[in-house]
Amino acid sequence: MDEISLLTEELIQLSIKGSKVVPSVKPTLICTIWIEKLYNLESFRAQMKSIWKKKKKFEIQTAGHNLFLIVFELEEDLELVMEGRPWLFRKILILFNRLIQSVERSQIWLNSSPFWLKIGPCLPEFDKKKDLLHAIGVTFGGMLRFKISGEWCRLKINLNV
Repeated sequence: MDEISLLTEELIQLSIKGSKVVPSVKPTLICTIWIEKLYNLESFRAQMKSIWKKKKKFEIQTAGHNLFLIVFELEEDLELVMEGRPWLFRKILILFNRLIQSVERSQIWLNSSPFWLKIGPCLPEFDKKKDLLHAIGVTFGGMLRFKISGEWCRLKINLNV
């Protein structure tokens, strides 16, 4: 009788219950690379491990076609990755969301990412910079944060890609 052995990737695929994606008990992100072309998964893993210098290790698991679970040992490491967005892989945007509970694949919508806009120079006599930044932020779908440094302003927005 022939033995059947499965690769780790295949075992992970089997552990996903039907069409549901199930988070780990550890802090978990769900992510996709905003691309239709094929890419090397090991290259993606290696690049993320080299640019995300985390306190503890993390694991990237396949959860479907171009869909990944990133499981962290520490909540703090997950937060730093989220705060550092946008992240790119080979100049291609990576979209993330926190995965807290099981979700049907058909209900996963990874379609936005935060970006910083630099605005200025703003005239020194324009004392309502916060109102201006808020108006610009609303135009782009909402303001997450802003920084005013002299005549320059930076605005973090959540952009629907």
